[in-house]
Amino acid sequence: MVACNSRKIPDKWRSFMFPACPLPPEQQRYFHTLSRLYVIATVTYVLALLPMFWLLGNVHLLAITLIGLGSVLMARELHRRGYMTAGVSLVLAGMTWHMLESLDAYGAGVGFELYFSVILLIIYISAMSPVAKLGISLSILTLTALQVIELGDRTNDWHHGSLVPDLVLMANLLLVSVLFAVILTGLEGVTERLERSYRREATHDALTGVYNRRAVLKAAEQMAQGDRTFAMLMIDIDYFKRINDEYGHDVGDRALCHLSECLRLGLREEDVLGRYGGEEFMVVLNSMTLNDAVGVAERLAALVRENPYAAANGLTLSMSVSVGVAVSSQAEDLNGLIVLADQRLYRAKRTGRDRIVAKDRPVVSPNKEDPLPENPLPVRMQGVSRFG
Repeated sequence: MVACNSRKIPDKWRSFMFPACPLPPEQQRYFHTLSRLYVIATVTYVLALLPMFWLLGNVHLLAITLIGLGSVLMARELHRRGYMTAGVSLVLAGMTWHMLESLDAYGAGVGFELYFSVILLIIYISAMSPVAKLGISLSILTLTALQVIELGDRTNDWHHGSLVPDLVLMANLLLVSVLFAVILTGLEGVTERLERSYRREATHDALTGVYNRRAVLKAAEQMAQGDRTFAMLMIDIDYFKRINDEYGHDVGDRALCHLSECLRLGLREEDVLGRYGGEEFMVVLNSMTLNDAVGVAERLAALVRENPYAAANGLTLSMSVSVGVAVSSQAEDLNGLIVLADQRLYRAKRTGRDRIVAKDRPVVSPNKEDPLPENPLPVRMQGVSRFG
C-alpha cells in the first residue's frame, strides 16, 4: 500500500534516520534506540576520549580510540541495513577493548572500570537474545574483574602530588554519568514516540489516515449513549473496482486517499470519518437531524464530484459516491442504525449511483455521466490533489 499522508524527507536524511529495509514492529524500538546510541558514541569518541588521550600523550590509546570511532561508524551502517546484532556486537567489542587497554595503561582507580556499566547498559537495550545478553555480560565482567585484580590501583605510578589521576577520575565519572543520562533519556523518548505511534495505528487506517472500522464504531457507540440525535452516513465510491482494474491498485490506493481528503474538507471538527472497509466509508455526525445530514451528504458528494483525482502521470480520474443516510431516531439501537444506513446505501447503488438515499426514495439524483466509462480516455489534469 502507498502511505499517502507521509511527510517528504530528504533522501540523505532519510537514509540516516530510517532502516534500509522494512523492520517488524517489535524491532523498531531497538532500531531507533540504538540509532541514537551510535550518535552518542560518535560524539563521545570525538569530543571526549580523543582529547583525553591526546592530552595524556598516550599514542597507543589514541590509536585505539580512532579504531573505536571507525567501528561505531561501521556498526551504524550495519545497523541501518538491518544487521542490528552484528552492529551492536562490533561496538561492544570496541568499547571492551578500549576499556581493558585503558585499565592496562592506568590501572584501576581513575575511572576507566566505570565504562563496564555503560557496556552493560548497551547489552541490555540491544536486540540480542536473553541468553546472549547474559553470556556476553558475564564474559566482559570476568575480563574486567581479572584486569582490575591483577593491576590494582596504580595511581602511585603518577608523579608524586600530581593532580592528573584525580582529573582523569573526575572526567570519567562525569562522562559516564552523562552517557547514562543521555542514553536513558533517549530510550524514554523513543519508547514514548513508539507508544504514540502504536496507539495511532490501533485507531487509524494505515492507507488513508482516517479512523479505522473499530475506532469509528467506538465513536458511534459513544454518541449512541448520549441523549442527542446523531446521523450516520454510509459512503461508497462508484465503480471503484474499474479504477483498480484499469489503472492498477497503486492508483486505486491514491484515489482512496484523495477521496478521504475530500470528505475531511466537508466535515466539522466534531464529526467522525472512518474507513468502514474497502472503498466504503462511515461518517458519524453528532447533533444532526435528517435534513441537516442530507445537506452534509450533498456537500460531500459535490466535493468528490467537483475535485477529480489528478494522477501522477497527468491523467485525471473523475469520481462520484453513493450515500446512505440515517439518524439515530429511526432505529432502536446502533446495529439497527448501521443496517438502515447500509440498506439505503445499497438502494442508492441499485438506483443509478451518484446519489443520496435518506428515505424510501432517492432525494438526490443528479444528471451526471458515468464517472468512469467502459473505455475511459485519458484527460489532461484539471484539478490539484495533495496526492498527485
